[in-house]
This record gives sequence, C-alpha cells and structure tokens, in this order.
Amino acid sequence: METNENQTYDQPKKTKEYIIIGVLAALLLGSIGYNFYQHQNNKSEMDLMEIDLKDTEQAKIILQNQLDSLTEQFELSRVDLEVKDSLLSKRDAEIFDKQKEIQNILNKSNVSESELKQARRMINALNADIARFKQEIAVLQQKNDSLIVVNDTLRYNSFKLGEKANIQKQKAEATEKKMRSTFSVSNYQITGLRVRNSGKEVETDKAKRIDKLRVSFDLDPNEFAESGEQEIYIAIYKPDGTLGKFTDASPGQLETWSLGSVEYSDKVAFDYTKGTKQNVTFDWEEYDFPKGTYKIDLYQNGLKIGQKSLSLR
Repeated sequence: METNENQTYDQPKKTKEYIIIGVLAALLLGSIGYNFYQHQNNKSEMDLMEIDLKDTEQAKIILQNQLDSLTEQFELSRVDLEVKDSLLSKRDAEIFDKQKEIQNILNKSNVSESELKQARRMINALNADIARFKQEIAVLQQKNDSLIVVNDTLRYNSFKLGEKANIQKQKAEATEKKMRSTFSVSNYQITGLRVRNSGKEVETDKAKRIDKLRVSFDLDPNEFAESGEQEIYIAIYKPDGTLGKFTDASPGQLETWSLGSVEYSDKVAFDYTKGTKQNVTFDWEEYDFPKGTYKIDLYQNGLKIGQKSLSLR
C-alpha cells in the first residue's frame, strides 16, 4: 500500500499527465477541424470558379449570397467564442476589414468584370480566413476545456490532501490528548503478606509462608485525565517468566506503542476524580508462591506506566 508521502509525490506527475492528454486532444481536434474546413474551402473555391463573370448582374448576386453566408458563419463563430486571445482578436479585425472591402465592391451599381474577379478572389480568401478562424477557436476551446479538467483535478487533489491532512491532524490531537491523560505512578510497592488465623496480615519475603502479594501505587494528579471510570492493565510474571493469572480475572492482550501486543493478567477498574492523587491497591492470592523473582508491570493507554519486582526466598 502506498504511503501518504508517495501519494503527495505522485500529484505533480498525475497533473502533467492530464496536461499532456489535454494538449494531445486539442491537437487532434484541431487537425480534424483543419481537414474538414480545408475540404469545405476547396469545394467553395471550385463553385466560385464556375461563375460566369461576364454576366455581371448574376455574378454579383451569387457573390453577394456567398459573402452573406460567410458573414453569417463568422458571426456565429464569434457568438460561440468563449475564450479570447490576442491572435483571435487580430483575426477578427482582419476578417471584418475584408468583409467591408468585398461589400464595397458589390455595392457598386456598375461593377466591372475585373472588379467581380477581384471580389471572387477576396471571397475565396475570406472563406479560408473564416475556416482558419473556426479551427483556431476549436483548438483554443479544447485547450481551455483541458485546462478546466486539470484545474478541477488539482482542486480535487488539493481537497483530498487537505482532508487527509485534517484527518492526520485529528489523529495527532487525539494521540496527544491520550498521552497527556496517561497517569504517572509513584510509591509503587509489592508486598508479600502472610495472613494469620486471626486475620492479621504480616509482611514476609519467605515464599513458603506467603498467602498473597499486595500491589499498591499512587496515581499522581493529572489535569488531563477525565473524571469517571478508568482502567489500568496488570501483567504479573512468575519466576519462570510465565504470565500469572488471578482467580476470576479477565486476562487478555493489549496493544502498546513500543512493545507491540502484550498479554496482561487482569485489569483494575476504579473511579477517578480529575486532578487528584489517588491510591490503587489489589491483591494476588490463592496461589502457591515458589521462590524467585516476581515482576509486575502496569499499563495504561498503550504505555507502560509502572514496573516493579519482588524476590521471595
């Protein structure tokens, strides 16, 4: 699976791919458009070449109709034009000037054959100019559409990155809050106890006389730990290194930050008052305690908060 860093690194590469695709699409569209308009131009030129210029009145009517048709095409192209640049503005002005010049010739009452020939030549040129104008609009529009796709993609990627960054920020804040709310332990003690018939408890470190081990520690005041029920996980290790179990306990596994998954013997639940110092005590009994060293670890929020050992002789 890719990491966030790799995904972030891939964004410029993906953007370049979108741009390349957009440019290639624009070039392809421009090429198709050019071939189409070139074919139309050649057909129009052939039609105009068949005009009998000696019949000036009829030729004048045909040329005027052709000019009107080209003018209409040109105006429609200008209406559809959504993207303007300096080149198209120059083409626009040039075409408009040619239209006026041709119209001036056709407006003459006694137009000559040579003037009609000039008008025909100019209409053919105008036809080619308008075709080129349409082609340039199509290419420019396609490029603009491609840029829109790229910009939308960039905005989407930016949004997703921002969303991921926000999720990471929330996780970091949650982790920081959990770390701050983790207790620190003081006065951590493990005591061997013998219980006399009278019920009196006497401290001892002789294994054969011990009836139970008492674990006691203080939770230092913590302003970040909320009031209410809290839990601390207990892992008791026997002298042979195996995990000790309590009677009626709830053992299990715990995920830690640095040690991975660890087993625990039981968990101790207690009510905590925010910002106060609190003592926690529990006993491990009903076990035949052999000689050796016993180790008891304390965990909270995936962190080891206490470790203590007791040697019995």
